[in-house]
Amino acid sequence: MVAGAVHLLTRYRVWAPRTYSLIRIYTWAIALPPTLAAWVVAAAFLPEWWTPEIFQAAHGTQHELHLLGDLTARVEPTLAYMMLMFAIGAAVFAAWSGWQSYLRVGKVITRLQTDVEPAQPQQLALLNEAASRYGLEVGVVPSDYPISFVWGFSRSKLIVSTGLLRTLNEQELAGLLEHEAAHHQRRDNLIKLALAFCGYSSLVFPFTRRLLKWRAMQVEQLCDEIAACRTNAPLDIASALVKLRRRTSPTPLAASSFIADDSSSFHSRVSALIESVDRTDLPVIPVHSTRMARAITFTLIFVGSLLVTNYISPLGFHHAAESLIQLFI
Repeated sequence: MVAGAVHLLTRYRVWAPRTYSLIRIYTWAIALPPTLAAWVVAAAFLPEWWTPEIFQAAHGTQHELHLLGDLTARVEPTLAYMMLMFAIGAAVFAAWSGWQSYLRVGKVITRLQTDVEPAQPQQLALLNEAASRYGLEVGVVPSDYPISFVWGFSRSKLIVSTGLLRTLNEQELAGLLEHEAAHHQRRDNLIKLALAFCGYSSLVFPFTRRLLKWRAMQVEQLCDEIAACRTNAPLDIASALVKLRRRTSPTPLAASSFIADDSSSFHSRVSALIESVDRTDLPVIPVHSTRMARAITFTLIFVGSLLVTNYISPLGFHHAAESLIQLFI
């Protein structure tokens, strides 16, 4: 609900937070519910695993799965069927989504050609120079269709097509390469995978899928801002967007993280780049070590809080869960 309200406020320009702030809001909206749910479940059942003596002393021997048994006894087997249907539905949806992605890649592959005009040497030199500066490998695809994306998680590879290289001039290509390099440095592929797992594990995964889309739009805009900051040429990046949009219109195949795959995202990104011409406060990309430190800190807080809770009050959350379940019985 909070993320939906934020989206509406920003869409109608009632509130204009920084792009990085919006990304954080959407990220926490996707990741926090399943994380909190996992913490509560672990805190409730940890005493039985970690301190079985204390657990048995408080409950005796007749305590088999009472946290679930008392709650579901009156609605069985309907609840079991509902949970089974949900699991099947989630699996089918995930398979369908993966199949759609496979088909999109297949459409791109059918457009690949091996007899296309090669790229200019100066463009290939610019591509290799930018890739080596950020530790990226390079793969050039012989195709008239414009393609560019970063493939992989840690040792990433920058994939571009000869059609894209011929479409853009050197200034526009430099902006696009900085955009893709920002994705690589932010580890966006890895984060996207982790958030997709969080989203599909939620009971409201159709809504989290929309949140993932909103977040992806903001990530693209942030990478535009980073590229504009590094090249000091936001209009060249906007020009590259317009050129590639025209080349892929009316049905872009989403073969590039740079090319906007819907009108709303396209207009929003171009407008933001034009408005940023006179700005001097464009964001600085977070370094990878900082992100890694945050991930380690979060993991330590998650595990440490469980252990501290189990040490101070072993059955505290367990009894709280029992009390809450009693309200539904």
